[in-house]
Amino acid sequence: MLFRKLSVPQLRSVTVDRFPGLDRREGAAAGSCAEMENLWSGAYPALAVCPAAGTVERWEEPQAMTAGESLILVAGRRVYVGGLAVGPVLSEGGKRLVTMGAYLVIFPDKVWLNLRNTSEYGYLENTVTTQGEVSLSLSRSDGSLWGEYTVAPTAPVEGRQGDLWLDTSAGATLRRYDGDLWDAAADVCVKMQCGGIGVGFRAGDGVTVSGCSEESLNGRHVLRHVEDDALIFDAAVTGDRVETGAITVSRTVPDMDYVTECGNRLWGCKYGVVDGRAVNEIYACKLGDFRNWHCYEGLSTDSYAASRGSEGPFTAAVSYSGSVLFCKEQCIERLYPSAAGGHSVVTLACPGVAAGCADSAVTVDGVLYYVGRGGVYAFDGSIPVSVSAPLGAVDAACAAAGAWQGCYYLSAGEGEQLLVYDTRRHLWHRRAGLPVLHFAALGGELYALRRDGAVLALHGMAGEKGEPVSWYAESGALGLTDARHRYPVRLTLHLRMEKGSRVQASLRYDGTGTWHPQGSVVGSGGTQETTLHLRPRRCGHMQLRLEGVGGCTVCAVSAVYAEGSDET
Repeated sequence: MLFRKLSVPQLRSVTVDRFPGLDRREGAAAGSCAEMENLWSGAYPALAVCPAAGTVERWEEPQAMTAGESLILVAGRRVYVGGLAVGPVLSEGGKRLVTMGAYLVIFPDKVWLNLRNTSEYGYLENTVTTQGEVSLSLSRSDGSLWGEYTVAPTAPVEGRQGDLWLDTSAGATLRRYDGDLWDAAADVCVKMQCGGIGVGFRAGDGVTVSGCSEESLNGRHVLRHVEDDALIFDAAVTGDRVETGAITVSRTVPDMDYVTECGNRLWGCKYGVVDGRAVNEIYACKLGDFRNWHCYEGLSTDSYAASRGSEGPFTAAVSYSGSVLFCKEQCIERLYPSAAGGHSVVTLACPGVAAGCADSAVTVDGVLYYVGRGGVYAFDGSIPVSVSAPLGAVDAACAAAGAWQGCYYLSAGEGEQLLVYDTRRHLWHRRAGLPVLHFAALGGELYALRRDGAVLALHGMAGEKGEPVSWYAESGALGLTDARHRYPVRLTLHLRMEKGSRVQASLRYDGTGTWHPQGSVVGSGGTQETTLHLRPRRCGHMQLRLEGVGGCTVCAVSAVYAEGSDET
């Protein structure tokens, strides 16, 4: 009897040895993961388990964290530098920490702290209201009095050289007789004397005076000289006098939504209603002086304030590449500081930072990354570009971010996911959900302050390590777009595993919801690769899931395919 000779199925081998991270899109590149947890790009092109984080410390009522020469935290109502409580007791609620040189400034409390000498601290604002009599005298800027002078609207008929005349014909101008003319005297100030009136003020402060019976003294002035019982500032009075009513002298700071440091100044912004007045403004303190926001002397070092015409509330203030970005959801106001004081602002109509995501704005290798309404954006100074297409939709709720060795760490969606973007390789990975309040980089490590008060060293360089890392990776649909109906007959996983680590492989067929375990392996350590062979059943397409505990690197996945018929 003759039998028909059967043809041997043609086999084709495919090996994937590059794993381009997380990509949830249909038709993603081979080797990408539709879902993953606790994997990173540290071993790229291989797929590796991220290092175990170390728990450094735990705090009650965490509010904020940043880094200087050590970690700086606000927990409860205290500031902790290097683990020690310093500075004054703060108000309750969230805080924003801004460093300027050796100083830390805390908003909205408006408190400053010297990080080099933590016993030195104080408040940006200061207000003194007098009790009792206040004497007003004409003086020089150093506080010395001018002495006797004549007060009249017209010049004295006779005068000797050096005589003084207070001209009240148009305001109050002190003049000196030079033997021929009554010229205006230079360096004329007012000395305001009362017990304790100068406490908390410094020369150069911009202050607001109110309560004087002579209106020319009320308003804003710059202090030329300060003593505990005296203030000297540019002004003139119609003769020496005594005030019996209460006089208030105050140094104030605007209420601001967001504050950042750039060019030895603090810059802030405010949108809303302040004292019954609609406000849409940006501000800057005096050059090198974070206490003073109302010093206007016509100098390049003056404070700065400007109203803006763009709509909507501010969502962030960020220092970037020598400029300051005041962000809104639909635009970015970019301010270019000028050494001459002529600061300029340009409005960019582009996606800005999403509301509630101010802490997502972080610079990595010269590019600013942030969460906007359309996802995660990269801004290199021209126009923001989305970099989050592989992720699909990004939950913009409560986003916070940090930077570490070319990677952008993003905690978003109420901490349900910690996404890591390798900006040099353009790869996304996901770690286990960490509800992070703030990140801080210090000493080659990235620290995360969780909402539960734990401070983690994300790469295990500090702190106490816990259990080995649990992880998983799920592929996209394998074979879904194969027009020749190839089907896999064997999968081989090439793994490099730490001693005692475990890996299990499962397959899911044709989009069904059940994962079918196919095999597992325990690592023996060393440098030799471990091989795991899988025998899938025939199907239209399938997905591969790897899950394990402990350190593991997926070096390659090999698949052997057989040819199907024209239909299956």
